[in-house]
Amino acid sequence: MKAAFSAISSLTIANGIIPLWRRPVALIAVISTPFSFLFFIYLFGGPSKILIGAIGGILFTIVNASTMLQTDLLFYKLDLKFQQMVASSPVKPMIYTIGLATGNIVFTLPGLAIFMAIIIYESHIGVLQVLAIIGTLVVTWTIFSMFSFLVSTRVREMRDIWPISVMFSIIFGVVPPIYYSISVLPGAMRYVAYIVPTTWAAILLKGIVLQNFAGVAIPAFIYVAEMLGVLAFTSRFSDWRLNRS
Repeated sequence: MKAAFSAISSLTIANGIIPLWRRPVALIAVISTPFSFLFFIYLFGGPSKILIGAIGGILFTIVNASTMLQTDLLFYKLDLKFQQMVASSPVKPMIYTIGLATGNIVFTLPGLAIFMAIIIYESHIGVLQVLAIIGTLVVTWTIFSMFSFLVSTRVREMRDIWPISVMFSIIFGVVPPIYYSISVLPGAMRYVAYIVPTTWAAILLKGIVLQNFAGVAIPAFIYVAEMLGVLAFTSRFSDWRLNRS
């Protein structure tokens, strides 16, 4: 346990704190897209839509950071050959991924804090609701970080990962009903939306904000089950020792 914590801390510092210290302007780049969405939602929807914009923004920020992890993983594997060294050490692939993913989250903390402040201010939720929101975000971060690791073990060219990561960020962070209600979708499209993990995250966050804990029990169970499924699938089908080149 101590060794795992040490590895995660070191990777977080290397992939998050040090790059942030050297390039603080990256903070603006990370939060610019979700805050742009929030601006236009406020502009065209008015103050009543600020809450839904903040919920969408906090989810998009997590999803975007987690899917962009693919580029970091490929960079460390192909350019720096760092993953090869880690793969030859006692560090497990999940620990490696968690460490790098935690480093990515460092860049999003100011944006997440602002969105959380907006949600608290607009909905007047309490400590339990805030903890439930944080739990939902942690599950979202876990799902898409593990998914990014799986993708990175299957891609062999650095130039291929850029369009893939952007495409996944849009598919999972913009298209699903996180900035709008799932009820506006036609019946068939609604069933498709339920396949996407972020749909359940949005349902959970909206239910938590409305303080409808009874109504989010089943979505919470489904979302945690999805996370466990992604963890099991990633463990089964990603082998970083066979994808070193």
